[in-house]
Amino acid sequence: MGPAAAGLWLGLVVGAAGCLPEGAPPWLVDHAIVASIRFDVIEAGPYSPVSPRDDRAIASLMPGDRLRATPFLVGPDGPIDPATVEPAWFYCRTTRCYGDLTAAEGPRACAVEAVGSTSSCALGRAGAAELELGELRSLVDLFLDPPALLMVSGTPGGTSTGACVQRLRELDERGETLQRCILLMEPLPLGPLWRLMVLAGFAGLPDALPLVAITPEVQAAEPALYPAVLPFELTITGVDGVVRERIAIDGASVEVARGEHVEIHAPVDVFDAQIYYQALLGSGSDVVFQAGYESFTSTWLFTADVRPSYAGAVGDSEGDTGGPPTGATAVQQVWFVIPEDAPATIHGYYLLGDGRSEAWAWLRFEVRA
Repeated sequence: MGPAAAGLWLGLVVGAAGCLPEGAPPWLVDHAIVASIRFDVIEAGPYSPVSPRDDRAIASLMPGDRLRATPFLVGPDGPIDPATVEPAWFYCRTTRCYGDLTAAEGPRACAVEAVGSTSSCALGRAGAAELELGELRSLVDLFLDPPALLMVSGTPGGTSTGACVQRLRELDERGETLQRCILLMEPLPLGPLWRLMVLAGFAGLPDALPLVAITPEVQAAEPALYPAVLPFELTITGVDGVVRERIAIDGASVEVARGEHVEIHAPVDVFDAQIYYQALLGSGSDVVFQAGYESFTSTWLFTADVRPSYAGAVGDSEGDTGGPPTGATAVQQVWFVIPEDAPATIHGYYLLGDGRSEAWAWLRFEVRA
């Protein structure tokens, strides 16, 4: 088997949430979905790194940390307060979660849970999940079968969370459907990797890796931090050609009219692009750290058929392709025209990623009659 890349955090999304109906543009939000999820350290354990910036939060987890997972639930009528649907949360390994959840006895209640636990547990129902991570029980195994959180949620005015959990448990037995339910399985963003390697070595774990590869440069690298969403710069051109500009922060309302052309510049802090190290694991126990550089990517989701287009470093991308351009730039730009049949309110959901973590924001466009 060839070398396998192991990043400083495990962020492979193994489950999708609330997929849009077939044929719908990928940027169109016409029913409730979970657009993203954020992991925060609310109580740092003994092995957790310290953020080098007072205004940036750590975007990775270590054994001993107490975490909070917060979903970004959105729908046609705006962001959804997760507390209104009370998602059900489960801690599990990615390959075993479904089997444990559908077992006759169901998962046990969570306590302080080891990183590398072999059994799934239920965290209960809450708008945001909290979990205290215990001891590290494996290392390489974490990359083969990552520990994750599974979120199962109903929708406002639709299927309840309890009904969705029951449907999931009866998928095989009764052929239940998960239509109108929201599911997301997200591996925990564990890291920095070199700290996990040191911890595994001192704990004497059987799959510990040699520490000789941990150079001073690797140890000096900043831990993963969440990027900041800066105020948006809007340029709105009326049907009469008159241009107006404004700055809008997360959650702001912007007045527009049908037929107007809207351009949104989303600046990013170039210092949010961090140097990081990933490990290449060979066929034996050899480990080689390689430096990488984060690059920004951004995506807009809208609740109306605005057909957004993106400006990027490599040409433009039409909105009906459904994706931002290849090669993210320091300033992300999207533009669209308010359609003649636009509803009274259009919500725009913004996702900013750096390759290791993701932040979000939203704008509300109020369409004049």
